[in-house]
Amino acid sequence: MTPDRPGLPTPRLIALDWGTTSLRSWLLGDDGRILDTRRPAGGLLDLAEGIDAADPAARARAYEAAYLRVCGEWLRDHPGIPALACGMVGSAQGWYEAGYLTVPARLEQTARELTPIRLDEGTVHLVPGLRIPSEPRHDLPGDVLRGEETQVIGVLELMERRDAAHTLVLPGTHTKWVRVEDGKVASFTTAMTGELYGLVTRYGLLSHTATTARRDDTAFARGLTAGFSSRDQGLGTALFGARALVLDELLAPAAVADYLSGVVIADEVRHVLPRYPAADPIVLCGAADLCRRYAIALARCGARAEIVREDAAATGLWSIAVAAGLVAPERHRR
Repeated sequence: MTPDRPGLPTPRLIALDWGTTSLRSWLLGDDGRILDTRRPAGGLLDLAEGIDAADPAARARAYEAAYLRVCGEWLRDHPGIPALACGMVGSAQGWYEAGYLTVPARLEQTARELTPIRLDEGTVHLVPGLRIPSEPRHDLPGDVLRGEETQVIGVLELMERRDAAHTLVLPGTHTKWVRVEDGKVASFTTAMTGELYGLVTRYGLLSHTATTARRDDTAFARGLTAGFSSRDQGLGTALFGARALVLDELLAPAAVADYLSGVVIADEVRHVLPRYPAADPIVLCGAADLCRRYAIALARCGARAEIVREDAAATGLWSIAVAAGLVAPERHRR
C-alpha cells in the first residue's frame, strides 16, 4: 500500500455497493472519508445478460472483470488495499453467495460473517444479507435484502443514534422498509415499486402512451391522489387511468412518467406505512429526487420524514470494515 504522506490522505479501503441495477464504488481514506468515486452504468441485471446462469465459473469471471474495470486503477496505485462489497453481488445470482443472517439480527453480526473472494490483486470481502424465513404452515412468505443492511448501518452512524428505535425507508428498485430496535434489525418489508415503475414505463401500452419525460410535479401530485384513492379499484386500474387522461387531453404525454411515479409510490405507502409506529419519523435514504417523492407521499399521510444522504452505504461499509478488522478505526496523526 502507498505509504503515508504528511498532509495527504491515505487510501484505506475500496468500498462497493453493487446492486440489481447499479454499482457505486468509493475509495475511502482515514475515518471513512470519500477520496474518489466511481459510478459506472449498470448492475447485476446488466452483467447477467449473455452469461449462462448454470455456469458459476463464467459468472465469477464476468464479475472479476467488471470489478477490475471499475477499481483496477485503485488496486494498481494502492497494492494490498482491502476491498469490501455489499448488495446483490453476494446473492446466488451474483459473484459469490455470501449467505444471510436471520432477522432479528444485531447489526454488529454483519462484520463477523464476511465471505472472502481471493484474487491475484487482493481479497474482496462480501457482506451477508438479511432474511425473514417463510412460514409454510401459515402460507406466509418470508423476505430478503442485500445491501440495505449496510445502508442501515451507515444511516445510524451518520445520525449518531445507534441504540434508538427507527423506521427507515430505502427507496430504490426494491424499496425496503426496515425497523431497527435496540441496535438490531427487528423486521423489514420489501416493495418492488421501482421495478414495477420501470417495467410499466419501458414496456407495454403505457410506454407508448408517454413521450420523453420531463419533470412535472403537478402530474406527480395527481398520481399520488390517484394512488391513494385506488383502495376500491386496485393498482392496475389506477395505472391504466393514465391512458385515459392522455386520450382526454387532461395529462400531457411527457408527464405520464411522473404521474405513474405518484400512483405506484402512493399505493406502496398506503399499504406499508400502517405496519409501522405512527409516532416515529421516517428516515429516508436513497437518491435525492426519489427521497423527495417519498417524503411528499408520507406527508400526505401525516408522517414526518428525515432524509439522510445517499452515500450512507459508504459510511456503513467503512463501519463494517473497522468492526471486521480490515482497517484500523483511526490512525495516529503526527
